[in-house]
Amino acid sequence: MYKLIFVDDEDIVREGISSRIPWGDNGFDLVGTFDNGIAALEYIENHEIDVVLSDISMPRMDGLTLSGKIADTHPRIQVLLLTGFEEFQYAREAVHHRVKEFLLKPITADELRTVLERTRKELDRLRSAEKEQEHLQELLERSLPLLRERFFYSLASGRLTVNDINRRREFLGWKDKEGCYQIVIASLPDNWEEITRLTLTEKTRGFISEYDVVFSNRNEALVILLQGDNGENLDKRSRNISEQLFSTALSLSDSPVTIGIGETVEKPEDVNRSYLGAGNAIDHARVLGFTMIQSINEVRKKNRVSQEAFISRARHLVKALREGVRHTAQQALDDVFRLFEESYLTSTDVVGYLARLQYHLSDFIDEMGIGENSEFENLSLTAEPRRFTRLADARRYFTEQINRIEENVRKRREHAVLSRIDKARSLINERFADKSFSLQNICTELYLSTSQFSALFKEGTGQTFVEYLTEIRINEAKRLLKSTDMKSYEIADSVGYQDPRYFSSLFKKITGFTTTEYRKELEN
Repeated sequence: MYKLIFVDDEDIVREGISSRIPWGDNGFDLVGTFDNGIAALEYIENHEIDVVLSDISMPRMDGLTLSGKIADTHPRIQVLLLTGFEEFQYAREAVHHRVKEFLLKPITADELRTVLERTRKELDRLRSAEKEQEHLQELLERSLPLLRERFFYSLASGRLTVNDINRRREFLGWKDKEGCYQIVIASLPDNWEEITRLTLTEKTRGFISEYDVVFSNRNEALVILLQGDNGENLDKRSRNISEQLFSTALSLSDSPVTIGIGETVEKPEDVNRSYLGAGNAIDHARVLGFTMIQSINEVRKKNRVSQEAFISRARHLVKALREGVRHTAQQALDDVFRLFEESYLTSTDVVGYLARLQYHLSDFIDEMGIGENSEFENLSLTAEPRRFTRLADARRYFTEQINRIEENVRKRREHAVLSRIDKARSLINERFADKSFSLQNICTELYLSTSQFSALFKEGTGQTFVEYLTEIRINEAKRLLKSTDMKSYEIADSVGYQDPRYFSSLFKKITGFTTTEYRKELEN
């Protein structure tokens, strides 16, 4: 039911209309009748009223004056004016007072019911719109924290234009000092529970100013947008707040956070630059394997990795592997990672350099032929560089690979040495009777210098070339003494000695017998 009052100075009209109209059937409750505008206005001031039905011509305060005051103080009230024919010219003035209906006296009950029905429908429409507006306002108030989060994340992400920022900041209640801005990001451990994250957020709000804002990004990191009058003071405050944030996080969990501080900027539309800087500072700290407070300004004091320096160290590593000197390759790998640790690197940089280092080692593996057959299987570097988020992890992986490569290179070389020694033995066994056969001959066959061959042969057999050749010749002489009637000088010639006397002397020195004595010893 809508509440209605009726105002008319004529008792007969007031009582007649009041009694003849079935107000309830038309959706109204007649809550009062008055004979002048002043009394009606006093009632309106103290009661909730929806509709005023009033005559225009009345003493003390006429209907037009009443409608004007209602329009000024209670614009939601619907005003319906009754007017005589000669007063109808006043209707134009009533338009300024937002009067809804004009009813010309005398009015019938049906005419009034028609106007009341029209008024009720309008009130229904307005009440429905009001409820809808209240519902939307309630939704807005509930959604405001989320809208603020989205706004500040969009601001930090660089997705807002200057017009977007200006249009939304007042609506979202952002207190902008219009001085300097700086972003601090706290990267929280994955194992933190939601209650721990919320607790840290609330505690953080306790030690920042009313102009600062706390929100989360898509990675669920805690982000603080700080404001200050100048860059120097804001830098100091961001460091203090970061230290408070770090210690607060430690009080909540044993898993420490990593905090990045961006650069100071002077315009809201440049906040994205500070946000990216804070993210890069965290990224660099993670690459180094640190949980700490890292400022992008401190990180940028480091030099970028020199391409020439990296290539030089990578080539030195391959050279060390090729030479096979113990521990040299590991020292060369340490030099590569020392270069990384002393430089400004992002995780993207690390992935790129590790991929290139992997390429150098894979190329060496192919060159040495130690990754392409079953004898040296599973030595290809198949690890994706993207899996390494910290240099320490990458260093461990590449150290393991260097050790495997060195071991397989050593085996490969041993295999090559044994193969050459076998070849040398075969050549000696075939050509020992050749009086001109010498060390130089065998070195030429094997494409080795005399010093290289002598070292390899000694290492593989425990004998020098001459010792091994002499042993073969003397053993053959023994066989001939046992199985033939050949003379000593004939045997000397058969086993490769040009001088029979030298042969006889050497035979006795090695066996303790002359050739004649040796043959008799065999016969006995």
